[in-house]
Amino acid sequence: MDGRRDPSDGTLAFAGPVQLAQELGAIARGEDEEGRLALAFALVNRISERWAGPDRDLALALSAVCRALSGAEPDPTHGATQFHSHTECPDWATNQAPTALIGGHLFYAPRTKGP
Repeated sequence: MDGRRDPSDGTLAFAGPVQLAQELGAIARGEDEEGRLALAFALVNRISERWAGPDRDLALALSAVCRALSGAEPDPTHGATQFHSHTECPDWATNQAPTALIGGHLFYAPRTKGP
């Protein structure tokens, strides 16, 4: 390796997906998306026996947040900042028009002020 520590050598205790992402960021600096993904798989393969259940759910949630933060995908909610289950109708949503129905939730973008 080029002076960076190897996560498999026992010096890194993987506490969760955030720490794994931080380590990947250090190792994959300068890599394109394909290289970064390949390194991510290699790191996950090393720890996969310890990675299950709630950790997997957290990793999926973290992945969704990262895609949203990075702008890697278009916003399917069209700028929504509020949401609720489609089986409910809170008072604040009574006179609002939803911008999207995705999964089990209705999404609402802030109203824009006229000229």
